[in-house]
Amino acid sequence: MMPGQIAAADGKNVLSISAGIIKSLWVPGSFVDVDDAKDAMCAVEEISGGTPMPMLSEMTDVEISAGARYEFAQAKGVLAIAVLGSSTVDRVIAAAMKRHTHYPHEFFTSRDAALAWLDQFTATGSQQGGHSDGLSALA
Repeated sequence: MMPGQIAAADGKNVLSISAGIIKSLWVPGSFVDVDDAKDAMCAVEEISGGTPMPMLSEMTDVEISAGARYEFAQAKGVLAIAVLGSSTVDRVIAAAMKRHTHYPHEFFTSRDAALAWLDQFTATGSQQGGHSDGLSALA
């Protein structure tokens, strides 16, 4: 593991910070349960020093329990989240996670597009914008 990274969820998740954005990488093929989600959110608090930040979450081919989706949606440590995936299943899981979020939440298949969207929530970004419905990026 590289310096500045934190492992969570029994190694299924690795977090780091770059350019004011928390990057969360989930191991493809992982199953994420409530305990994994809670552990990952504790790691977010640790790596961010308790300051809410935007997050890029790579969740390609990751199965997430309903309880874990709810846990992620209640997160207080993120300003906005861009979920990066590659399949229709990833897109459906991201849409299901959106139901209970209290922060901007979008799904992307392009890392560059996801980072560009998140930049508006960083200290150097405008802090404005995003899709109020959280689903516009799905279209």
